[in-house]
Amino acid sequence: MNKDRMSTVETAICDSFRSDPTRLNPPSSVCISGRPEFHHQALWRHLEKAGHAVYRFTEDLALLDAVGACSPSAIVYEIPAGRERAVQFLNQLAKLNHDACVILVGPEIGAESVAHCLRSGAFDYLTVPVSSARFMTSLHDGLVNRHTFRVVRNLSQELAQSNERLAEERNALTHWNRTLLALNHLTQVLTASLDSETIVRSLFTGLATLVPLDIIGLACAEPHRIMTWSRSSAWTCQEMQVREWLLRHFPEDAKPRTSSRQPLDLVGAEALSREDCAPLSSFPAVGDDRHTMTIPLPISPDRQGVLYLERREGTFTDAEFKMLSTVGTSLAMALRNASTHQMIQELALRDSMTGLLNRRALEDVLAREFKGGFRYRSSACLLLVDLDYFKAINDQLGHLAGDQVLRGTAALMRRAVRDIDVVGRYGGEEFGIVLPHTDLDCALVLAERLRREIESQEFEADQGIVRITASIGIAHIPAVTIRSVSEWIAAADSALYGAKASGRNRVVVHVPDQAVLVEGATVMLAAP
Repeated sequence: MNKDRMSTVETAICDSFRSDPTRLNPPSSVCISGRPEFHHQALWRHLEKAGHAVYRFTEDLALLDAVGACSPSAIVYEIPAGRERAVQFLNQLAKLNHDACVILVGPEIGAESVAHCLRSGAFDYLTVPVSSARFMTSLHDGLVNRHTFRVVRNLSQELAQSNERLAEERNALTHWNRTLLALNHLTQVLTASLDSETIVRSLFTGLATLVPLDIIGLACAEPHRIMTWSRSSAWTCQEMQVREWLLRHFPEDAKPRTSSRQPLDLVGAEALSREDCAPLSSFPAVGDDRHTMTIPLPISPDRQGVLYLERREGTFTDAEFKMLSTVGTSLAMALRNASTHQMIQELALRDSMTGLLNRRALEDVLAREFKGGFRYRSSACLLLVDLDYFKAINDQLGHLAGDQVLRGTAALMRRAVRDIDVVGRYGGEEFGIVLPHTDLDCALVLAERLRREIESQEFEADQGIVRITASIGIAHIPAVTIRSVSEWIAAADSALYGAKASGRNRVVVHVPDQAVLVEGATVMLAAP
């Protein structure tokens, strides 16, 4: 019997009882347990004629089975003598978690025994003989009480469910607040730095605490860089596969687009699909089953990046997708700011005409190399290169032609040196080249090759082909006569002066005067 029907049945009892105490409308189900003669009382037949369901039992076990199966509205239980059997039955009945109204019928057993039965779960105890009016009054009151109990129980269940939902919502809200705080902290950390390496480290650390991730990949163009992170060393192999995959599929000329769970359709690249991920056979492809996510990073109009995220267990939810897209926006902004800052730094350190380091930046490099050479006794050489008769080019062909020669010479020197070497414009037509970890013999070979290349180079100017030569001075450290950066520069400049004095278009190595050499050696010996 469903809840609404039971409520209707029991609510209607009061009205029906006022008109006829022997009638209960709508019908109820009543289980009768007792001796055979107890079953044949006229009251039960009257209830049956009125449409009520009356079930008769002589054994407690059968009655208990019926209670568990059909949940009757009321149970009328006859007690032959004493309370022991009634209490035993009530204890067994309590284990069924029922809500039937239990009315005990029996001989006089005393107030204490009646009270014990009521405490054990009975609603009423009727002493035989029982009149129909007395029984119907008890049944009516019991069903009203049952109805009230069920209403309270249902309300309690609804309250418990509401409290459970509120607890779940509170926990979800608490988790979401923590997530938002972590997201806010991560975006602040990303945008607070102007160093791309620091930004990437903060990204990998922050994302791993923000959402469950197994692998993170970041690809950037100009310069083309691939960086990856994995949750533990157990993921190293998969991390390398993701790195290789990004290297294959991320082009340097990719153009920005909006975030999507779909394969990233980059200009100049194939769409990323399961077939493209052959080496990643144990992982879903990008955009597949919501286990991976690619977030394009529009770092600048001509610079594209991609943030790749992957998890083995679980899929990305819509909330996580929106949150990670926000991280992507902050990351793109942070990388753009870092790129702009680096560009400004580069502009401040470079000569606007040739693109080489300016004098200040070159002297900073000299200071760094001198400090390392002095501390670790490592070799380094400084070349000062001066273009011979450059003033004549400016005077005869004009400054535009001179500028073209300077730019051409700068490009030639950049091509001639190693990646670790540093080339700068020292001033006018004079250039400086710092050669770290280079002994004097190697520096001399490079200087002589550079001199020959400048001599044989045909520089194009608006007025025609221009040819020029160069004089080069070399100073080497460590040297007992060179105790500061200024002395290092002065030594190279002295060698350059010697090259020009010897007829130009030649390489001269600095050789200290004997008196200076002796003085320097004395200072070095006296040093602690």
